[in-house]
Amino acid sequence: MKSTHKSEVVKVELKPHPNADSLSLVSIFGYQVVVNTKMWEGIDKGVYLVPDSVVDVRGPEFSFLADPKKPEDFLKRIKVIKLRNAVSMGLLIPAPADSNIGDDLAEFYGITRYEPEFQGSTGGDCVAGPSFTFSPSKYDIDSFHRYLDLFEEGELVNVTEKIHGANARFSYMDGQQYCGSRTQWKKESKSDIWWRAYYNTPGIKAFCENNEGLILWGEVYGQVQNLKYGLKDVDFVAFDVFDVLAGRFLNVVEFENITSTFEVPRVPIIAQYWPLDKKAVLELAEGQSLIADHVREGCVIKPMEERWTEEVGRLALKIVGNGYYALK
Repeated sequence: MKSTHKSEVVKVELKPHPNADSLSLVSIFGYQVVVNTKMWEGIDKGVYLVPDSVVDVRGPEFSFLADPKKPEDFLKRIKVIKLRNAVSMGLLIPAPADSNIGDDLAEFYGITRYEPEFQGSTGGDCVAGPSFTFSPSKYDIDSFHRYLDLFEEGELVNVTEKIHGANARFSYMDGQQYCGSRTQWKKESKSDIWWRAYYNTPGIKAFCENNEGLILWGEVYGQVQNLKYGLKDVDFVAFDVFDVLAGRFLNVVEFENITSTFEVPRVPIIAQYWPLDKKAVLELAEGQSLIADHVREGCVIKPMEERWTEEVGRLALKIVGNGYYALK
C-alpha cells in the first residue's frame, strides 16, 4: 500500500469567506484552504501543499513563511490553522504558467513530507528481514480528503481510531522472531521502542509463533510522540494482518477473529458496518481518544470487504482531526 503525498497543480475557484471580505475559500478535493482574495484575482491554477508538507523558506515561493526571529529555522512544516473561524488545511501557491492540472510539483519545489522524531530510543541497528517472497515494503495510507471519491456513499465501512505513535510490524519465520518499524527490521534491543512493545505485549509472541507467514501490523504508542495515552512506557495495538502466501491483507472480520484468538490488543472501533456518510465521517475523527483522556488523533476508514483501487492500491484512508492539528 502506498501514500502519494503529492503537491499537485489544481484548479482554483474562489468562494466568499463568511467572516472576511479580504479572504476567500478554495475547495480542493475534500480539503478547504483560506487564501488572500487580492493575491488570487485572475489566477485559476495553484499548487496545493497538503498538511504536514515541509518547505524550505529560503526559496522565493515560500519566503513569506520565514520567521525573521529564527533565521536558522529554514524548514517550515505546513499545518492546519483557522483564519477568521474558517479552517485552512494546507497551503496554496500560484502554479507555473506552463504547468498542467494534475502535475505533481513536489520534487520541483523541494517539498518533502514531515517525519516525526520519536521520543523514546529507537535503537540504531537494523537487521535483514524474513525471506518473504512478497510483503509490503512499508505501511502507509493516504488522506480521505484527497481520495474521498474512492468510497461509495452508503458503503459499509469499518472506522477505527488513529493512534499516534510509531508504525510497527512483527512476524515469525524459520524459528526467528522479527520486529520492525515502518521501513526497517530492528536488531533485538531492550532500548528499542518496537522490541519494548513486543516484550510488553505477550499476545504478539503468541500470534507470531502460531502464524508463520503472517505479518502483524500496528502502532507502538505511549512514550513515543506528543500524545502519551497515560503511559510511562510503550504499548501496542494492532490494526492489520498481511498474509504473505496469499499476498493480501485480511478483511476486517478475519483480522478481528485471529487477533482475538491470541489476545492481541486492537485499535478501538469507532463505527463498524457503518453506511458511509462522507460528511458525517469527518466528525468521527474528532473528540476524545477511546483509550486515554486526551484528544483523538483521527480515524482510519476501511471497507468491510477488502478491495484495491488504481489510485492508492489497497483501499484504506485516514482523517487527521482538526482537534489534533490544533495541538501542534
